[in-house]
Amino acid sequence: MRIPECEAFFASILRYALRMRIAYINHSRFPTEKAHGLQTAQVCAAMAELGHAVKLLTPTMRGADASKAFDFYGLKKNFSIEQLEHFDPFQSRLVPGVLGFVVSMHFYAKALKTYLKNHHFDLLYVRSPHLASALLETGQPVVLELHTLPEHGKKRFVQHCNRCVLVVCLTKPMRDELISWGANPQKVITEGDGVDLERFSHHPEATAAKKKQSLPSDRIIVGYVGSFVTREVLEKGVRESIDALALLKDRKHVSFFGWMVGGSDQWIEIYMEHARARGLMDEDIRLDGHISSAEVPAALAACDILVYPAPASSHPYFLRDTSPLKLFEYLASGRPIVCADLPPLKGVVDATTVRLCRPGDPAALAEAIADIAEHRVEAQKRAKAGLELVKQYSWIERMRRILKAIA
Repeated sequence: MRIPECEAFFASILRYALRMRIAYINHSRFPTEKAHGLQTAQVCAAMAELGHAVKLLTPTMRGADASKAFDFYGLKKNFSIEQLEHFDPFQSRLVPGVLGFVVSMHFYAKALKTYLKNHHFDLLYVRSPHLASALLETGQPVVLELHTLPEHGKKRFVQHCNRCVLVVCLTKPMRDELISWGANPQKVITEGDGVDLERFSHHPEATAAKKKQSLPSDRIIVGYVGSFVTREVLEKGVRESIDALALLKDRKHVSFFGWMVGGSDQWIEIYMEHARARGLMDEDIRLDGHISSAEVPAALAACDILVYPAPASSHPYFLRDTSPLKLFEYLASGRPIVCADLPPLKGVVDATTVRLCRPGDPAALAEAIADIAEHRVEAQKRAKAGLELVKQYSWIERMRRILKAIA
């Protein structure tokens, strides 16, 4: 056997020896058009790609058909999915809507404990603090990935964190705050979200992408691709983007067209009304609904400039929690980016990879967009640096670091 073949042989043996049985505990409808569903699917796929046996456990919820998840997210079937049966309050008239999630998690937690009595895993991976207590009771090792921190019950929450083998905070401000509450710093790491780089390796050429999306070829396309709001009502900066486009409308020598993708019918109507009030017509702006994750690379390829805006807000989401999937997808697209200068994003992007601007300031956003249009060489240098940067944020590299931190 030749040396390269020997190395490959022993590498395969080592990979098998280190193979873990991992259960990812999902807590919501799956699949879903919301970003957390894609994040869940990508985390599972990455751990499986690293050689582990991964099973995603998901609750029974109205309208959820987990068997469609692989096609929905455009993933190969390298992990398994099992939907646990339990009482679903969303299909009952006896439980008020506002209590639906709490009641659902109660019965789902019971179903999980029953299931895990008969099924042993080397690792339980969960991103919902609501389920941490039930999983810790099983005695199986738990990794808790946090996308926000609770407003109440901090002492008990910290106790749960310190019983986990690892706590993954999405941002450094989140980690700092959790440690200030009393969490063991040796158990808490920071890992932002990631991106599937393979999805962006074959995106179409810009002209063809614009034609496919029926976008004007004689204007600079300013794109926003992602959800319009988070946590149902928290606006993410689309309003400020519309205001910036209105300020750019009368700009001499260059014409812009705003294309914003990912809103519900309700929010599209709200924002189109706002756009009309700001003097923007159909030839200036278009708002579209949700698209599948498989369609995102082609949509980004149709844009000349991508914006990640934010309102002026003291909400913890903007000051502590956000690690947006779309920012990593923007970077992977190789397009110039205007990005709100938010505390959680420091250490991820900076002025060498994106054009930063003040949150909640349409004039600053407009000026940043115009700066990219007028200084394209510098903008392309930043975009190229962003492409190099995003390599370290692939889902596989992210999950490799997390699983290594456990050891």
